[in-house]
Amino acid sequence: MKVLRVVGARPQFMQVPVVRDVLLQRGHEHVLLHTGQHYDDSMSAVFFRELGIPPADINLGISELGHGGMTGRMMEGIERSLQEVRPDVLLVDGDTNSTMAAALSAVKLHIPVVHIEAGLRDFDRKRPEEINRVVTDHVASINCAPIPRAISNLENEGLGASAVLTGDVLLDCFVHYFERRSHSVVAELELQPGGYYLSTLHRPENTDLVNAERFSAIFGFLSDLDKPVILPLHPRSRRMVEQWQSAGGRLGAIRLVPPVTYLEMLALLEGADCVFTDSGGLPREAVWMGCRCVMLFREDTWHDLLEQGWAAIGKTDRSSIEAAFNQAVRPDKKSTRDFFGGGEAAKRVVEQLESMKE
Repeated sequence: MKVLRVVGARPQFMQVPVVRDVLLQRGHEHVLLHTGQHYDDSMSAVFFRELGIPPADINLGISELGHGGMTGRMMEGIERSLQEVRPDVLLVDGDTNSTMAAALSAVKLHIPVVHIEAGLRDFDRKRPEEINRVVTDHVASINCAPIPRAISNLENEGLGASAVLTGDVLLDCFVHYFERRSHSVVAELELQPGGYYLSTLHRPENTDLVNAERFSAIFGFLSDLDKPVILPLHPRSRRMVEQWQSAGGRLGAIRLVPPVTYLEMLALLEGADCVFTDSGGLPREAVWMGCRCVMLFREDTWHDLLEQGWAAIGKTDRSSIEAAFNQAVRPDKKSTRDFFGGGEAAKRVVEQLESMKE
């Protein structure tokens, strides 16, 4: 089969190699299209270099536009590419604008769509990610669900016939790359295992200027902690940090560092006493590592982490963050990994692709 894989954002880059390797091992062709949604070196090219991903076969270079402009331009470029490449199937991951644009372009050309990380819901239609994942699931021929709850969500929306439980491809990446984790950043920062916290902050609901009160609550709590808080600074968060400091806010325990690579993040995660994050991927990686985790969301798509007691949620006001920190425990690594598919998701995704030819 000829498979066109469309990616555009950091989490999607990381998942390219494990699925690509299985496809190539089984004799299929893998064509990679990068929309350009994440474009600067620290958010894009560094992952291709670090993980040994060959340059994208097609790079549309579309970025720094509003949701409508970005999605429209992507659809134009992806449609042209689909007509030129003529793939048997389109493969997309997650919930980005790139994901939805690719899925809509393919289905209009009657090309089957397979969606990795399908069926997740936070039921908040104000989030663009929720719109992207719902639309993509509803046009996909096969929805590869990472956890049982995702299957239930798909069934509740009448999509049970397209749903299959594959496990989480991100866990495949975590297992595959863990031995290659880079300790250079840990050494540079002179960190000791268990002697620091780790944080990431990038979602618009936490970092847009209109949400300054929420950002201040998060930063105020982190700045008062008893250990250094290592926070790789996302470009979106920089202006909020500047506003925080100009208004008299102090960094305190927070140590701002440049964005880190995936292999560096794995090393930081390994030694962290607790993780505070609004990322979609880092909470899962934290529990797979057996690390305490506080998720900084109003709502969460990974409800199972909470219900199993593997992570806690601080809904971005200071009291709830503090309560979540006091509640967070170290989960059992084996239990969490088994729940997310045991690191065999990529193989199951490719088997689903192959079933389309039977």
